[in-house]
Amino acid sequence: MKWEKQELCYQVHNVVLQENTIDRWRWSLDPIHGYSVKGVYTYLSTANVLEDHGVSVFEGVCQKQVPFKESVFSWRLLRNRLPTKDNLIQRRIIQHDNVLCIGGCGSGETADHILFQCDYFSMVWHRIYQWLGISFTAPASVTAHFHQFGHLAGLPRVTYSYLTVIWHASVWTIWKEWNNRIFNQRYGELDQLADSIKLLSFSWLNAKMPTLAFNYNDWWRHPLICMGALV
Repeated sequence: MKWEKQELCYQVHNVVLQENTIDRWRWSLDPIHGYSVKGVYTYLSTANVLEDHGVSVFEGVCQKQVPFKESVFSWRLLRNRLPTKDNLIQRRIIQHDNVLCIGGCGSGETADHILFQCDYFSMVWHRIYQWLGISFTAPASVTAHFHQFGHLAGLPRVTYSYLTVIWHASVWTIWKEWNNRIFNQRYGELDQLADSIKLLSFSWLNAKMPTLAFNYNDWWRHPLICMGALV
């Protein structure tokens, strides 16, 4: 190992990246003063604070078109702070034998599972993809799904805020269905849940965008045209 390290240093020592320019180390976090232990500590401390408050990791979760309560819910969801059964077991609120998903799929309940892996609830997303007319291979985690769904490849940037609103409306509707099943023993149909997402997303947009250029019928039939993705 020591010989290999010496050999590597010898080979790198004779490499010239740019003619007439002296190679030197450069600390990208502070190009002027260079590396320092204090600078590293400040960077790591700031990064941790931002992550704890959901700023850098979950940038974009707060949309002006989404009501505050639903934005807070999505922020908690992305931070895995919802009272799903896995979290309730971890906090010793329920017993380990009460871990199965309320969707009836026979798997353990987590936030990722409820929203994207459950045989029943994941079908809500398929109806949303069909409504949008997109083909989307959905990731199985909340965070990855949030970022990818809001920035679908092939769609113009103008659609990003609309898609994010739809994402918020979708997770909120699925969570409400989850609560209805547990506390009210009420079971919604897949088509009803998809319709609720369409209506909820439009009502949020209509409330926050007074100059909205389309009506609910347009939104229902041609969402991508309403977003400006198609002419």
